[in-house]
Amino acid sequence: MNNKQIIFALLLIALISFGFKLSVVDFSIPVNSDNLDYTLYAIAHTNGDFSQSSHRGMGWSLFTSFFFGFIDSENFFDYSNTIRILSMGVGLSSIPVMYLIGRKFFEPRYSLVLASLFAFEPHLNYNSTLGLAEPIFILVIIGAFYFILNQNTRFIIISLLMAGIAYWIRINGFWVFVVISIIYFLTQKKSWKFLANYGIAVAVFLLVISPVLIERNEEFGDPFYSPFKDAFFAGSLESMLIAIETSEKISAFDYIENNGIFSFVHTYILLGLYNTLFVTSGLTLPYLFILIPFGILFSFRAFNQKSNFIKANWIFILTSIALLVFIMAIVADRRYVMHLLPFLMIFSVIPIQRVVEYGLNTFSFSRKQKDFFLVSVLIIIIILSSIAIIRYAPDSELESEKLEFSKYALNNMHGVTLRDYGGSLDYIQYLLISESTENYKINSSITESSDKLFRVSLAPNGKTIEEVITSGENYDLKYIISNEIPGSFHPITDTLYDNYEQYPYLKKIFDSSNQGFKKLKIKVFEISYEEFNRQLNE
Repeated sequence: MNNKQIIFALLLIALISFGFKLSVVDFSIPVNSDNLDYTLYAIAHTNGDFSQSSHRGMGWSLFTSFFFGFIDSENFFDYSNTIRILSMGVGLSSIPVMYLIGRKFFEPRYSLVLASLFAFEPHLNYNSTLGLAEPIFILVIIGAFYFILNQNTRFIIISLLMAGIAYWIRINGFWVFVVISIIYFLTQKKSWKFLANYGIAVAVFLLVISPVLIERNEEFGDPFYSPFKDAFFAGSLESMLIAIETSEKISAFDYIENNGIFSFVHTYILLGLYNTLFVTSGLTLPYLFILIPFGILFSFRAFNQKSNFIKANWIFILTSIALLVFIMAIVADRRYVMHLLPFLMIFSVIPIQRVVEYGLNTFSFSRKQKDFFLVSVLIIIIILSSIAIIRYAPDSELESEKLEFSKYALNNMHGVTLRDYGGSLDYIQYLLISESTENYKINSSITESSDKLFRVSLAPNGKTIEEVITSGENYDLKYIISNEIPGSFHPITDTLYDNYEQYPYLKKIFDSSNQGFKKLKIKVFEISYEEFNRQLNE
């Protein structure tokens, strides 16, 4: 293949990928979650406010703020949709980088297959439409990986520079420095230039991250501050949130002392490993799930690829998993493992290459016939991706009902509500912006509701309704939202949807089915602690 053919193919792949992205984005819906926070911080940056979230990096919001500087609008949707477009653009710009990585492992046609697997992956396509930090985080990571594959040791400087940028984007980005360093020491030839270049690279990395450390120290009194740092070993997400709210510090040694070493191994290693593999396997559907196992098997006899490059890919995957298990033990969120997909895709191309180049030789296929087969494989992948991405198609009616309920909650539920993850409260923050007399353009904390407004809490928890209410009394919990379809965070509260009659201390104040809602299926209950305590003491 010549350069013109490759460029044309990459443009075609990017165009199809862009079509996938457009099919799952609704520009009439405002950003309403973590992406809203990124948007507000980006707006604040354009006005000279460089404060940052206590648990997020400022790299993505800082990058976005450059483009926000060209917007002067009172319509929040202009900012909301700009961050979405930027996120999609970053996702598209990662496609040629994946091709370049592919060239380290494969000839051009199979490098294009790798770029296609990345470009058509349904979960990555959907995530890139949200305005979140994952697309740029992945771009920086694969960029760092590309340069570390270069046998010239001077490229470690660029790799660790990009690792520093990763730290700006996400505060857990330090692991990129760790992974790249391990790859460097295990795959590069040792010499005095080897050590000298690494020393320069480390200095560059520290120089890049130093503004982040200085700013966090000035704002929080700790250059490595994180609200999760002192509570991470609480043992569960619920316990961690309670520890954060009560400012309790729990170390790994505290957990082992209270629960034993075997419980620590079970929770933070075995459970974390299981969650990591389970969540990652879910992301590999529909076609990577089949390709990856064969790719892993063939990687041990990868006679078409350089052993050092295969080793580097294995190091990245295994080291990342080893560092992820602790996080995934507590928060099994797919966003934490999405960056593994590009590296698993590298292995996924190997079985395709084996079948086309060697399997078809048995039948004496010509080069044109092999290429036709390869194109057919890509068409099948496109079709499967199209089917899989349908699940992410926006539901305007459902989102409209969520907005209506959020309005109801703000106007009628004056007190603390146990936050649900059924999505019914998605638009609370947006409404606080749109209905406030304050200017969101100069106040990035505007979504923090006052005591007089509807408030949500994550902390109350328990294995039974009684335990949830008992815990909630410490947080002035007043309302519980129950979903027809159980969620993953407070599934016990969702049992109330059909069985609330057995709890006389819960008064149903809202039922979506009685309000004409067709898609949103929720009920809201107000807690009577007087009645609850009376029954408890009987």
